[in-house]
Amino acid sequence: MALVLVIDDAVVMRDLVRRMLAQTSHSVIEAEDGEAGLTLFTRHRPDVVITDLFMPNKEGIETIRDIRRTKGNTKIIAMSGGATQGDGYLTAAQKLGADAVLPKPFGRRDLLALIDQLFHPGR
Repeated sequence: MALVLVIDDAVVMRDLVRRMLAQTSHSVIEAEDGEAGLTLFTRHRPDVVITDLFMPNKEGIETIRDIRRTKGNTKIIAMSGGATQGDGYLTAAQKLGADAVLPKPFGRRDLLALIDQLFHPGR
C-alpha cells in the first residue's frame, strides 16, 4: 500500500515502528537521522515519512522543512516524546509542515489509524 520512511536515531524506535507496520501491506525503510533520511527520501520518494524531532546531524523540524521544499505530496508524521517539551515541538512541527503528530509512546492502533486518516480523510 504505502512506502513508509521511518527516521529516528533510536534503533529501538525504528524497530518498533517497523514491527507495528509488519502485518500491513506497508513497506518500511529506515534512517538514523534527518541527513540519512533526506538521502533515502530523495532516492525512494516514500508515501509517508515518520520522523522523530530530536536527532543528531539534522533534527526533525529541519528535515520536515527540507521535505516540504520538494513540493511533493508525501505525508509527514512528526513524533516526539517527553511530556515537558514534546508537545510544544510537535505543535511547531505541524505548523512547519507535518501533516500529523504522534506523541510517544503510542500504540500500533494509533499509528495505523493515523496513516489511514492521512490517506482517507473523513473516514
